[in-house]
Amino acid sequence: MNDAEFELLDRIEDDHWWFVGKRLLLRALADRHAPSGRLLDLGCGTGGVLRNLSGNRPCLGADRSRAGLLVCRKKGFDRLVCADLSRIPFAPGSFDTVMALDVIEHLDDEVGFLRAASELCSPDGVLIIAVPAFQWMWSQHDETFQHRRRYNARQLRSTLEGAGLEVERLTYTNLFPFPLVALWRLVSHRLGAGRLAPKHDFFRLPGPLNRLLIGLYALEAWLLGHFDLPFGVSVVGIARRAAPGAST
Repeated sequence: MNDAEFELLDRIEDDHWWFVGKRLLLRALADRHAPSGRLLDLGCGTGGVLRNLSGNRPCLGADRSRAGLLVCRKKGFDRLVCADLSRIPFAPGSFDTVMALDVIEHLDDEVGFLRAASELCSPDGVLIIAVPAFQWMWSQHDETFQHRRRYNARQLRSTLEGAGLEVERLTYTNLFPFPLVALWRLVSHRLGAGRLAPKHDFFRLPGPLNRLLIGLYALEAWLLGHFDLPFGVSVVGIARRAAPGAST
C-alpha cells in the first residue's frame, strides 16, 4: 500500500465495521489456537489487530512502511521494527505465534516467505495466515491494494503445505458480509469499474448499519470458536512447522 491508503486506514479503522470485525475474528482465532507466548505480526500495517492482541502477551510488529508504523506509534503501540519482509530481522525460533494477515497475496514468492516466517516460530509455534478469498471476486479494491491473487481454501492449503507446513485448520471468515460484498464486486465489474481510477471498498455506512454488522461479526467470532465456516470474503489458515521427516 502507499501512504494515502495508510492515511485512509488511520481515519476509519477504529470504528469501521470491517476493521472492528477483523479484530474480533482474529482475536477469537488467536485465543483458541495461540493464546499465549511471544507474537510477531509480519506486515502489521497500522497495527489494529496487533494492538488488540497486546493486552496480555508480548507482541511485536514488523512492516516495511514507515507510514503504517507511524500510525501504530501515534495510537500508542511502539514495539515495532521497520523491515522488508524478505529480510526478517529476528532469530529463528524467537516467537510462539507468527501472523501474516493480508500479506502473502501481495508477494511473488509467497511460499518462500512462508518458509522464512515458519523459521521464526518455536518448535511448537503456530502461524496464522489470512488472505482474501475467491479469485472471481477480484475488483478494483484488489488493484488499489496491489494484490497479485486471491485464494480459495484448497489453494491456501496447497500454498501452506508447499512451504513445509502442517495445516491445523482452514476456515473462511467474514461470513455475514459475503453476499453483499460479492454482489457489489460482481455488479461493479459488470458496470465497468475496472476502467475507472482504482478505488477501495472501505466506504462508510450509516451508524445503525455499521453497528449491526459489528454485532454480526461478534456472532461470527463465537461461531469460529466452534465451527469452520463454508464461505466468506477471506480465508484463514492455522499451520505449524512440520516435524522433521514428516511429509506434507
